[in-house]
Amino acid sequence: MISQVYWVDGHIDLASMAIRGRDVLSKCSHPQEACISIPDLLDSPIRTFFGTIYTTFTNGEFGFDSSDDREGAYQAGLEQLAVYDQLVNDHHLNKQSHGLSVGSELSMLLVMEGADPIRNVDEVSWWRAQGLRAVGLTWSDGTRYAGGNRSFGPITAEGIELVSALDASGIVHDVSHLSDEGVEQLFDLAKGPIIASHSNSRLLLNTDSQRNLRDDHAKELLDRGGVIGLNLCTQFLAEPFDRETHTATIEDCVTHVLHFCALAGNNNQVALGSDFDGGFSPKYLPIGVKHPTALNELANALQEAGFSKEELHSFAHGAWERVFNSVEC
Repeated sequence: MISQVYWVDGHIDLASMAIRGRDVLSKCSHPQEACISIPDLLDSPIRTFFGTIYTTFTNGEFGFDSSDDREGAYQAGLEQLAVYDQLVNDHHLNKQSHGLSVGSELSMLLVMEGADPIRNVDEVSWWRAQGLRAVGLTWSDGTRYAGGNRSFGPITAEGIELVSALDASGIVHDVSHLSDEGVEQLFDLAKGPIIASHSNSRLLLNTDSQRNLRDDHAKELLDRGGVIGLNLCTQFLAEPFDRETHTATIEDCVTHVLHFCALAGNNNQVALGSDFDGGFSPKYLPIGVKHPTALNELANALQEAGFSKEELHSFAHGAWERVFNSVEC
């Protein structure tokens, strides 16, 4: 039991929730419909989270309808950056711009899911100055930088330049949502750390979807010292792999964690990347972990599966700390 330990969550789309109308300063009144807000996080063991700037041109919901609309994507990114900066200015949380630590106060690392808001590589240093710590080149439908898990395709020439610029600024690479072709290119190109912030095992899901990790890609990432964040969306935890799957359990979570630990040869490179409320309601969270306040039940299940106290602490926060404390700049 690690009830007194604070957690790091590797993926929460807090700003995009706010842009879509979520009152992130009020506790979610219908926990069966939503579970993420500042008060809900403070009620949970999560004290540091990776707060995404998540944009996509799909359906035009963020105000731009093409990856080629650089200005539209940039404005969408700025709007979400402003959400986090206002929360910081109003003392609701802190932004960690260097290293990673977890304590009693709520804090965040700024990350980007889909790099379209970066208009060109010359802007990477500006984004780093705003606190940007990790970047996934794409979301599912691709960007001008890379093919996504649904659109397929390689890292583009512009994307290759962006990878180099991210390395130069000490920004971590995130392969979640990147196409298989792009993942393999990134392994060849990247000099800095690579993570999968919110991805599970493709093998266990018995699917050809590129949304989750192939074993050979997971092993390469782990061999390079990276970390994989467990995604709590039920369609990424249990068969069948479809949107109607909502019967996954804590045991399915443990199965994915143990699978990656076996590939790593240790129990210290898997962590939490929940994606709580990331486009799906708590209906699609595993039975027993329908709210972030229930995370200690997941820890108890890992303990029953053989995790030591030190390994539980690594899952809760230590794995993410080691990656982000290893990065200079």
